[in-house]
Amino acid sequence: MGSAGRRMTGVVLGIGIALGVGACGTPPGPGATVPSPAATSAPATPDPAARAYCDTVTRVQGEQAAPGAGQGGVPASSEQARRQVADLVAVAPPEIAGEWRTVQALTEQALASLAGTGGDPSRIDTATLERLRREAQPAVTRIQEVTQQRCGITFRPPG
Repeated sequence: MGSAGRRMTGVVLGIGIALGVGACGTPPGPGATVPSPAATSAPATPDPAARAYCDTVTRVQGEQAAPGAGQGGVPASSEQARRQVADLVAVAPPEIAGEWRTVQALTEQALASLAGTGGDPSRIDTATLERLRREAQPAVTRIQEVTQQRCGITFRPPG
């Protein structure tokens, strides 16, 4: 996949995972923004009640930061993003479980749009992807705030 394809895959996957999760190892494309974490004081240690979630966030961010992340092409990157979001949905604290389900649904829509291009970056419907990103923004912001508070994890842009 060329750099344009990786960048657009990053935008797609960044919808659900603007937390630094699942963005194929590249920053979002031009015009896309990744929200900064809430300015709250983080706990010295993760909330024991959220330990599985915190551990999963840490694992997924590590996978995304690993050398070669997202280099397997659109199908492999999409499948990895689906798995990562599903893992996070499964262990999300109750106060953000709904937000993670919203992110999961919007990520699925974005991945379906990307799959429809046949891997051709020139066929990506950027307007649809931007709309999905905007729709995901409130959920992503809430996820970032709660994760910062419960886990002490500062989200970083993918890349």
